[in-house]
Formats: sequence, structure tokens, C-alpha cells
Amino acid sequence: MTGDYFATRTALVTGGARGIGRAIVRRLLAEGARVATCDVRERDLELLQAAAGDTPGRLACFTADVRDTEQVVAALDRIGWPVDILVNNAALAPRIPSLELSPAQFDLVLDVNVASAFRLARAMVERARGAELSIVNVASVNALTGQPEMAHYNASKAALLSLTRTLAVEWACLGVRVNAVCPGSTWTDAWEEGGWDAETKERLAAKNPLRRFARPEEIAGPVVFLAGPDATFVTGHGLVVDGGLTLAV
Repeated sequence: MTGDYFATRTALVTGGARGIGRAIVRRLLAEGARVATCDVRERDLELLQAAAGDTPGRLACFTADVRDTEQVVAALDRIGWPVDILVNNAALAPRIPSLELSPAQFDLVLDVNVASAFRLARAMVERARGAELSIVNVASVNALTGQPEMAHYNASKAALLSLTRTLAVEWACLGVRVNAVCPGSTWTDAWEEGGWDAETKERLAAKNPLRRFARPEEIAGPVVFLAGPDATFVTGHGLVVDGGLTLAV
């Protein structure tokens, strides 16, 4: 049943070139959906497209900055696919102590992580014209905690979670479901490129009751669940996927 459901759906995934976004794109493709994805990393999009050779005509990658909603919508119009599922995944997460955080840096993270998600969600609702639409926002357990040196990021994800709940109530009458996934520590390209050594990785993982980081695929599954047929009566929910981390702090 799930495969039949997604075979008639098209998803837009922002920030789909790497990490959790890439895992979401691959999982949706595996479920049979058509997927359009945008990112600012053109080379990574090319690699994603090349790796999806067994999904002809079902993956469209385009370079776009999510802060420019008109640019994203124009690209979708060129592709010509109606969007049934929107996954707001694109985000910035620079680690900066609060006393060193400039207003411009704070505003940029809020713009990318929450304001852009709102603008794109509204554009997709207007574009859907009454058709069923499922929106899944990728928030974070940081929306529920106070991780130091991440004031801008934490605030943006808390706002995204609140936005999710508000839009779920307001847009329910339009047949639109809005949910969020709140991942815990997930091992992605960004961690690897940050030069984290094995000892540091083990120390951080030990804080989690499951004693490890999540894999991107373990976040993609819950996202696809919320977008799919088994969650058609679920809206306004923030699904915590953190290996028990928030229970242990």
C-alpha cells in the first residue's frame, strides 16, 4: 500500500544534496515517489543525480537558495511537477558563542531555518489549490534543549516547531497536514568534514542512552512516515527521534 501511495506523489525536499536531506530523497525514491530537490551545493546535487541512475524521470535536482522562494517556485514550474509533499530540511548550524554572535549571523540562521520554511510552505499551499498536501519540517531536539554556542540555531528550531503546530491548526481546513521531526545527534558529512576524531565521537555518543549517533537513514524513515499513508490523521506533531537523549538530560 505504501508503495502505491508514493507512486502517485511528488515531493520537494530542500537541502537534499547531503546528510539527512540526501537520505530523505533516497528513501522517498525507494518508496516510489517523484522527488524534486534543491540545494546551494551544485556539485553534490550532480553526484546525487548521478547516483540515482536507476530512477529515470523521478528525480529532478536544481540549485537554489531557499531564501528566494520565487526562485524555487520558478524551478518547480519549469519541471512541471505538482507538489504533494514538502520537506523543509535546509538549515544552517554554525557553532558560535552567543557573545560573539553578530545580529547578521543570527538573522541569517533564522531566515534560512524558519522564515524560508514558512514562505515556501505558504507558496506550496497556494500552489496546491485545494489538493492534499503534507508538509514535514525537519526541526531538532535543540528546540527542546539549551545546547551552548547554538542560541541562533536553537531559537530557529524552536520557532520552526511552534510554526509547525500553528500551521497544522490553521491549514487543517484546507486538507493540509503539517508535522515536524526533531532529530538528535546524527552523523553526517558535516561532522566528518569538521575533523571530529574517533575519541571525540565516542565521547559525544556516550551521552546518548543508545550510545551512538543516529544515521541519516534513521531520520529519513520518520520523515517519510509522517508524509505517508500511515499518518494521514497525524498533524501538528513533533516527532522526537533522538535515541532517548532528551529523556537522559
